[in-house]
Amino acid sequence: MPIITVKTNVAEDKIPKGVQGELTDIGADFLKKPKEVIWVELEAGRNLTQGGTSDPVATVSVECIGRLKPSLNLAMGRRIEDVIIEKLGVNRDRIVVRFFSVQALYCTYNGALHDIRIDYDEDL
Repeated sequence: MPIITVKTNVAEDKIPKGVQGELTDIGADFLKKPKEVIWVELEAGRNLTQGGTSDPVATVSVECIGRLKPSLNLAMGRRIEDVIIEKLGVNRDRIVVRFFSVQALYCTYNGALHDIRIDYDEDL
């Protein structure tokens, strides 16, 4: 159920194909989840600013049941930033990545509530 959401003011026609696939790979690698259950939402052309300027900027949120912890978040955040820098042309100091731990009881998938034991999944 991991969901990676990228919001950026970079125009959609400036974003190369494959960015969502790369972010899916990062999610699968770091979160040890199959690609089939990772969603990536890329919202381009948003009305976003940082510091009052409309230079290229991006915000990223990573939502996941279990698995998140500081060392993983830092490493995964850097990999996500690297893709955004390379593919979207956004400077590192204009990217923020936020991590949200979602309780399993608040998420359904494929018609069922997630197993609440996942909330305590710290096998990484």
